[in-house]
Amino acid sequence: MSPKSRTFIEQARRAQIIACAVEVLADQGYAHTTLARIAEQAKISTGVISYHFGGKKQLIEAVVAEVARVATDLMVPRILAQSTASDGLRAYIEGNMEFMRLHRKPLLALVEVITHTPGEEGGPGPYAAQAEVAIADLEKVLGWGKRTGEFRDFDQRSMAISIRGAIDAVPGRLLHDPGFDLDLHTRELVTLFTLATRRDP
Repeated sequence: MSPKSRTFIEQARRAQIIACAVEVLADQGYAHTTLARIAEQAKISTGVISYHFGGKKQLIEAVVAEVARVATDLMVPRILAQSTASDGLRAYIEGNMEFMRLHRKPLLALVEVITHTPGEEGGPGPYAAQAEVAIADLEKVLGWGKRTGEFRDFDQRSMAISIRGAIDAVPGRLLHDPGFDLDLHTRELVTLFTLATRRDP
């Protein structure tokens, strides 16, 4: 069933199930996340989940898509509001960190999915496609800076992978280290990649 063909009630029910899946993933971990526990959280039967998603695999994919949507909705307006690529890159990094600050349970649920969900028959996991989208979107920001002459000449994909790697290393610290200073780390990441990308004077 395509999103356009779903009724308002069906869309609301899907949103409720996804939200409950996020709660169970964040609170109990991937290994203990079953359709039965999600159904209990949502106060519905497992058959309702199967009707809307088919099974756990499809529901996990929907969770990944929803978390990515929330993050994108937070970050994209901030990036587009900037007049320079340097500020766009700063907004990108700060937006990622702000998402982690504001949305701890979706973040933890996503970490559970990434670290505990293997792909079928050794293939890519449910986050693999979204990870590629994140890198491609970041490459656009870097390409913007190279076109305007703000950024030095570098391989955009390599730089994008490096920036994403630094950002993706944060959740583990943030979620498990009570003393982790996210504001300080955000400033250091902005400084690091401002220096790494800028054109030499």
